[in-house]
Amino acid sequence: MSDHEYDQGPDETPDSLPAVLSAEQADRVRKALAPVVAARTLWKMADVIGYAPMYVQAFLRGQLACTLHFATGVARALDVDVDTLVRGGEP
Repeated sequence: MSDHEYDQGPDETPDSLPAVLSAEQADRVRKALAPVVAARTLWKMADVIGYAPMYVQAFLRGQLACTLHFATGVARALDVDVDTLVRGGEP
């Protein structure tokens, strides 16, 4: 294969998400997660996300940074695309 087969233009290359999300990105995750936790209970949502309830609670209180791994679990639990969850906008 030639080198140009791997070359993608600037519009074709998605921006990758960082391992630890920015405060703004974490706020988006928190705002999406909080009402669901309130409606379904912390324990149920923590189980679906795959994290300990106390971790989820600490995240919701703003005591922990939001990792991409955690945001991916939240996106899966909410049945949304992680990129849409983190960056905002329509799916």
